Formats: sequence, C-alpha cells, structure tokens
Amino acid sequence: MTKLRRKTKWYWMRAFPLLVLIMSFVFLTCKGREKKQTEAQTSEIIQPQKWWEKLPRPIYASLERIQVSQDWYEVYQLTEGTYAIYEPFQFEEAISYLVFGKDRGVVIDTGTGIGDLIRVIKELTALPVSVINTHSHWDHIGNNHQFQEIACYNHPACVDKLLDGVSHSRLERSIQGDSIWKPLPQDFNADSWEIPSVEPTVLLEDGDVIDLGARTLEVIYTPGHSPGSICLLDKINRLLFSGDTFFPGPLYAYSEDVDIDEYIASCGRCLQKNFGRRRRIQAGWRHPSLLF
Repeated sequence: MTKLRRKTKWYWMRAFPLLVLIMSFVFLTCKGREKKQTEAQTSEIIQPQKWWEKLPRPIYASLERIQVSQDWYEVYQLTEGTYAIYEPFQFEEAISYLVFGKDRGVVIDTGTGIGDLIRVIKELTALPVSVINTHSHWDHIGNNHQFQEIACYNHPACVDKLLDGVSHSRLERSIQGDSIWKPLPQDFNADSWEIPSVEPTVLLEDGDVIDLGARTLEVIYTPGHSPGSICLLDKINRLLFSGDTFFPGPLYAYSEDVDIDEYIASCGRCLQKNFGRRRRIQAGWRHPSLLF
C-alpha cells in the first residue's frame, strides 16, 4: 500500500507541471478567442459589414435631388441657397454643405477628396465660394486644396492637421474592402491618393459671424469630437451645421483627440442656443437634415 501511494505521488509530481502547462494553454487560447471576439464585435460597431445594405437612408426620399455631372456625388437641396453634397459610396458617407447668400457662398467641409468637389460647386452657383472646416479629420478636408480661401477654428491641433495633410498610407484602407461599394471615379488615382497640405487663410473664434449677404453663420466652438471642432448656426433659417458634433449614429470616442467631458459640455452649449422651434441639424455624415 505504501509503495502504491509513493508511486501515485511520484506520478502526480511528474504530471503536475504538464497539467499546469495544458491548463495554461487552454486558458490563453480561450482568452485569445475572447479577445478576437471582442475585437470583431468592436470592429462591427465601428464599421459594420455590408453597411451599404441600409442605403438609401430614408431621409433622402423626402429631399429634392439635384442632378450633377458626377456620379460620385448625390446633391440635395435643403432650402433656398442650401445644398447637401453627399458621398454615399464610401463608408464615411461624408456630407459637404454649400451655403450661400446674396454675395458669396461657403462650402462647409470638403469631404473625402475622392470626387471633384469644385466642379459640383460651380454647377450649383456662380458666386465666389470659400471653405469652412468644422474640424480637421480627413473625411472633412479632402478637397480643401481646390479652394483659395480656407477657414478653420483657431486651435493649433486643427491648424497643424491642415498643414500636415494626410498621406496615402493612412488613406488607402478607406478605399479597400468593405470601405467602398461602388467603382471609384475614372479620373481618381487610387495608387497616389493623398490629401495635400493647405494653410488656412482665416482663423475663426467662438462667436464670429460670417456674413454671406443677407445671410449669416455664427461660429460655435464645440470641442470634444476633436480639439478644433465647431458648429455653424444659421439662426434665421434655424439650421445648425454640426460637423461631427451631432449626428445619427454611434459616437466614435476611441480616437486619441476625443475628449468626452468637452463633448458633453459642447452638446449642452448648442442646445442652449435659442433659435426657434422646428430647428434642424445638418450633420457631417449619413443624414443631412434632422429635426431637434
């Protein structure tokens, strides 16, 4: 009996390290699978597979579509002198806004840079048009280089991003895989695509008023989504051009320049602005007109 116990003990002493090794392998394998599953779930939230199956988004059926010469864009008239220029074929679904008064116009954000935005602008108005960037993320500054006058908020992070431009290596994944679901424009060079450096010609401050001629836009500083984010308020027409501060979709708060506390405070500031009932938000992606 004693010999049997000694032998059993000897087997356990020899087998125990192997058992620990096997259990560790099983644990790490399970953790690895759990991590991959979590990463897959996160990726699905950030960019759902076959996201285009939800298109067209219902809001567009209620808007007047304006025909333009480029298939890459869909253009919709929201009010007199207000157009949404929509890019539905790339995941960001970027929306630029052409807004003009009697004397001049502005394009609020310039999209991804895949299409020829200035050509569309010239088909919609003969007035001089300059750029206002709501912030400096790539899908809002892509065609800045096509314009002579560019305004952004007076914040170093915003200015620096415009000066830096965006390299091809950072952009190329945005036209690969599920990021794109329609052919790119024939004159677009996917192999060399980049967003050129530009220097802003106007630096905006909170409370600035931009006069377009019988129409004005008030600058509201709204940091949070990025340090230099702004909204633009057309008080007379009860329109708030919100960039990525307000939009119908998940809040992407994983980027290194996001500040949630500032974002919450900025939302509160916008909601405190009194510009009547039946107010509309013109978001920077997906949906061009939301009542709030």
